[in-house]
Amino acid sequence: SVDIPAELAPFVERLIAERRFLTESEVLAEGLRLLQSQETLRAAVRQGFAQLDDGESSAADTVFAQAEESRRQRPLT
Repeated sequence: SVDIPAELAPFVERLIAERRFLTESEVLAEGLRLLQSQETLRAAVRQGFAQLDDGESSAADTVFAQAEESRRQRPLT
């Protein structure tokens, strides 16, 4: 069991009342998925800057095509 901080409880209750989520657990799971995505993006950005620092780069068209393909492969939630 996880305690929801008092300042976040109304937000979680509203999400459930609006039927965006059925339970507090679903709200927390989605929050963790978002945090995981953010951390994955942060690592990719860090890697990209390291590659630039090492003199490695890719054409913008290639980067955008890879990002679009990655976006298409992710399931809708």
